[in-house]
Amino acid sequence: MTTVQNLFSKQEREKLAWMNEPQHWTYTAEHELLIEAPPKADFFKDPAGKHTASSAPFLQLQVDSSFQLTTQLQVDMHHKYDSGCLMLMADDNNWAKICFEFDGEYPTIVSVVTQDGSSDDCNSERVSVENPYLRITKSEQVVSFYYSPDGEAWKLIRYFGLRSQGPYTAGVVAQSPTGSGCEVRFKSLILSWPEAEERF
Repeated sequence: MTTVQNLFSKQEREKLAWMNEPQHWTYTAEHELLIEAPPKADFFKDPAGKHTASSAPFLQLQVDSSFQLTTQLQVDMHHKYDSGCLMLMADDNNWAKICFEFDGEYPTIVSVVTQDGSSDDCNSERVSVENPYLRITKSEQVVSFYYSPDGEAWKLIRYFGLRSQGPYTAGVVAQSPTGSGCEVRFKSLILSWPEAEERF
């Protein structure tokens, strides 16, 4: 697998662009990205029509039909649903994200898949570490979401197909859907490509 350097490094940052650029964000000396999510920032398309939002800061780049994107992150959790995420997007009505999120009691892994303007919402497992890893792997129209507590042992969280042909962008999201904002620190963002077709 051919791997790109950390996309937060000085040589790679110019590949990234903001959707909903926040007022406060910065790269640190350690090549980390610090984002302050604004109040009520979210991406969600409630299938019942009760809540629709596309307002969370999303730092993204265009990706190929097959790729792998990995991050390590830390979220200053105060309000229900405060979270940091990896997201894959074709357009406002077709996107998916995997999040390290506060469910109101404890940190958990949450995934949302939105197709044709309707989102689902799936809570997975409780997270016991402060700096977990998240990963998106895309192989043509098939996507896998993964979580790891240490960057070594990975657990498959979700495996699904996409109907939209793209083109797609992917990157990091900081959100605070019900709160007054939160701070999310992304410690790395690594993009890589598979050398051969495989199910990840």
